[in-house]
Amino acid sequence: MLLLGQLGMAIGLIGAVVAIITLVLGRSSDNEQTTRFGYYLTFVSAFGITLSTLVITVAFFIRDYSIFYVASNRSTDVSSLRWLYDLSGVWAGREGSLLFWAWLLAIFTAYIAWRGLRDLDELTNMALMVLNVIVTLFCIVLIVPNGPNNPFLATPAHMLVNGTLVGQGATLGMNPLLQHWAMILHPPTLFVGYAGLTVPFAYAMAALIIGDASSDWVKKVDRVTLFAWFFLGAGIGLGSIWAYVVLGWGGYWAWDPVENASILPWFVGVGLIHSFTIYRLRDGFKRWAIFFAAFTFAMVILGTWITRSGLVQSVHAFASDALSAWLFGFMIWGPILAAAIGLTLRWDLFSDEDEFESLTSREAAYYLTNVIMFMASLIIAIMTTASWWSGLFMQNSLNYSAMSYELLARPVGIVFLFILAVCPLLSWRTTDTGRFLKKIMIPSIAALGILALLIWEWIAVLRPTYADMVALGGEVANRYLQFGQPMYDITTLLGFALASFLIANTLALFVRGVRARMKATGENAPSALWSVLTKARSQSGGYLAHIAIGIIVIGLIGSAMFVRDIAVVIPDRAGETIEIADYTLIYQDRVEEQLANGDNQMTVNFAVERDGRSVGTVSPSMTEFALQGQTRLNASVTSEPLRDIFVVFQGMQDGMISMNVKINPLIWFVWAGFGLLLIGTMLAMWPKKKRLAA
Repeated sequence: MLLLGQLGMAIGLIGAVVAIITLVLGRSSDNEQTTRFGYYLTFVSAFGITLSTLVITVAFFIRDYSIFYVASNRSTDVSSLRWLYDLSGVWAGREGSLLFWAWLLAIFTAYIAWRGLRDLDELTNMALMVLNVIVTLFCIVLIVPNGPNNPFLATPAHMLVNGTLVGQGATLGMNPLLQHWAMILHPPTLFVGYAGLTVPFAYAMAALIIGDASSDWVKKVDRVTLFAWFFLGAGIGLGSIWAYVVLGWGGYWAWDPVENASILPWFVGVGLIHSFTIYRLRDGFKRWAIFFAAFTFAMVILGTWITRSGLVQSVHAFASDALSAWLFGFMIWGPILAAAIGLTLRWDLFSDEDEFESLTSREAAYYLTNVIMFMASLIIAIMTTASWWSGLFMQNSLNYSAMSYELLARPVGIVFLFILAVCPLLSWRTTDTGRFLKKIMIPSIAALGILALLIWEWIAVLRPTYADMVALGGEVANRYLQFGQPMYDITTLLGFALASFLIANTLALFVRGVRARMKATGENAPSALWSVLTKARSQSGGYLAHIAIGIIVIGLIGSAMFVRDIAVVIPDRAGETIEIADYTLIYQDRVEEQLANGDNQMTVNFAVERDGRSVGTVSPSMTEFALQGQTRLNASVTSEPLRDIFVVFQGMQDGMISMNVKINPLIWFVWAGFGLLLIGTMLAMWPKKKRLAA
C-alpha cells in the first residue's frame, strides 16, 4: 500500500506539472487541442491524488499499521463512533491533513476543468493553470522522500511484529482530545473552505493575465466563493462547539493562534463577497475584488503556516517543520506580490471611477466594510504571529493575551455593527435625508422593543454588582474589574442597541418585500414570503446573514462578559450541594468503570435545581487513556432557554471532589445565530436557474 500511495502522489504531481505546461503552450500557440490536453491532465492529477487519499483511508479501516502515519493516528475507541474516528484519522495528523487538503484542492481544480471543458474560454484556461501551480506546490510538500509531511513512510521494523504494534509502537495513537464528534467534522469542513477559496484567487490572477476587467470572472466564481465561505464558517462553528465541551474551560473562543488562523480568511472573505457584489451589480470595486481574492488566499496559507510551521506556539499546532515554514511562507507572500504586480500593470484597465460620491451612500458603507475587514485581519495576523517575528528582533518575544484581542474586537465590532445596521437604508451614490429618516422610523421603534427585553434581562439577571464580582473572582470577573463597571455597561448597552436595530431593520426589509409582493401578485403573506426567499435568494440570504450577526452579538455579550464561574471542592458524600447564582447542584453519586480498551472513566452525577424546581442533571466525567497516558475532562452541560449550566469534574484528592461550575448566559444565541448565518449563506449560494434564450 505504501508504493501505491506514493505512486498516486507521483501521478498527481506529474499530471499537474504537465497540465501547467500544456495550458501555457496552448495559450501562446492558440492551439485548442493542446489546451484541451491540459484539461485532461488536470483530471489525471486529481485521479492520482484521489488514489493516494483512498489508500490512506483504506489503511485506517483495515488497520494497516505498516504505514507509520496510520499507526501514529489510530483510534483505540470502543464506542459506536469508532469507524468515524478511523475515518477522521485521515486528517488527524499533519501529513494526512495536508494530503486531504491537496485532494480537496485537486477536486475543486477538476471541477473547474469539467465545467470549462466545453467552452475552453481563456479566463478558465489561465485559472486552471494557476490552480495546477498550487496543486503542484502541495504535492511537492507531500512527496519529499522521508520528509516530515510524507504520509507514506514505513513504520520502523522494531515497532511492528506480524502486523501488531509492539514496544514504543504500542503507545502510538490518536490524540484523545480529537475523539469527539465535532472534531470528526471540524477539520474537513475547514479544508473544504480553504480549498474553495483558492478558486477566486485563481480567476483573479487569470483576469490580470489576460487583461479582462469585465465581471465575467466574478460571475464564474461567486457561487464557489460563497460555498467555500459557508464551509469555512461551519468549520469554525464546529470547532467552537468542540472547544466548549471538550477542552473543559467553558468557553468557545480563546484567541488561540490556530483559532485565529481559521477566522482570518473568514473575515477577509466578508470583504471579498461584498466586493463581488459591487463588481457584479455596479461594475465597481474591481481592484478591491482582485486584492481581496489574493489576500484571502494568503490568509488561508497563513493559517496553514501558523499550524504547521511550529514557529507559532499553540495548543492546536503541530511540531516544528522547516520545509512547511519556508514553502508556505513563500505561498503567503507570492499571491500578494502577484496581485500587486498584476494590478500595477493593469491599473487603468481595472480602474474604479468615482468609487463612491458620498459618505452617506451605500457604496461608502461597502467601502468601509472592506477597510474594517482588511485592517482587522491584518492586525490580528500581526498579533497572532508576534511571538515569531518579535523573536527575530527582540530579546523577549511578544505575546498577546485574549484581553488584548478583546480590546481591539469590541470597538471595531461596534463600528461594524453600525455599518451593517445602516447600510440597507442607504441609497446608491447618495442618500436623501428625508427618505432616510422615513425609512428608519419603523425599524427604530421595533428595535426599542427588542432592546427593552434585553435591558430587562441585563438588569434582572446579567448585571452583577461590583461587590459581586470582587467576591466571585475568576477570569471574567478579573476582566470586569480591569475594564471597570461603567465601561462594561456602555459596551453592553451599545452592543445590545446596535444588535437590536440590525435585527429590526433587516426584518423590516423582509416585511417591505413581502408587502410589495402581495400587492403585485395578490399572494397571501406566507406565499409572498416564500417567493421573496426563493426568487431573490442572494439578497434574502444576505439579509438572513445580517439578522444572524445581530443574534450572535447578543450571545457574545452575554456568554463572554457575564459568565458566573466558581471552583469548588466538596466531600464525596451524597447530598452535598454547590450553590452558584440561583442554581443548586445536588451531588448524587460517583461511578467508576474500565472500558474494553483499558481506559478508565469516572463520572459524578448531580441533580440541578433552580428555586426548588428541577432543571435537569449533569454528569461530568474524567477519562484516563491507558494507551496515551493522558486524561481528558468531559464537561457536562444542561441548558435553559437563556443560559447553560456548565460543569467540569477535575478529579479526586483525599476523598474530596474538585469541580468547576459556570453559568453561561445567552450562549444559545451564539449557536442559533451561527446556524441562521449558515442558512443565509446557503440560500445566497444556491444556484439560479438559467434562463433559456428566446
